[in-house]
Amino acid sequence: MAGKVKTRDRILQTSLALFNQEGEAQVSTVDIAAVMGISPGNLYYHFRGKEVIIEALFDDFEEEMRQVLSAPIKRPLDIEDNWIFVYILFEEINDFRFFYYGLASVLERCPNLRPRFARLLKLKQDTVDAILTALEKGGLITFGPGEQDALATRLAAHLTFWLQYRDLTAPAQSSRTIINDGVYSTMIQIAPYIAGDRAPYAALLTEYFKKQR
Repeated sequence: MAGKVKTRDRILQTSLALFNQEGEAQVSTVDIAAVMGISPGNLYYHFRGKEVIIEALFDDFEEEMRQVLSAPIKRPLDIEDNWIFVYILFEEINDFRFFYYGLASVLERCPNLRPRFARLLKLKQDTVDAILTALEKGGLITFGPGEQDALATRLAAHLTFWLQYRDLTAPAQSSRTIINDGVYSTMIQIAPYIAGDRAPYAALLTEYFKKQR
């Protein structure tokens, strides 16, 4: 049994690496088996089709994302802590980036993942909304009518489509740069709502992220 578990894990690790590198639509189970040096029949013994592999990877992705997204709801973060939180969130997204780069293809192949992905998007928005509420209660930011909901929606969409946008506008960038720029673009969207003088916050963000490059 231990051998079977090890082979199953290797299949998932290899599949994730290939999907992230080549795109899910470009990789077959035969490709996965060839890279692993096992027969297609051996792979089929553990996963009866690529769809099952994708769903198993989504199970892992969903579990990790829920763990990350639940943290600030349980314990509201200070504004500086949110930089780290958004970094972690982008790193998790990047670890399973094939879901984001090829979202339409994945959902077409595995339509049962659509409601689960939609629930993750809703959790992203709820988490962002909870963070903004905590920051406003702490007197760090302030909103007019409807502004908080609009910002929460915009940030949730930004977290979801940043990788696709960056792939189209700057495809040669490293993952580190893409994540760094994604975090900066997330945090700078909060700047217009900073209570009091916004200049120190914007300057601090610029200086901090300049050091991360």
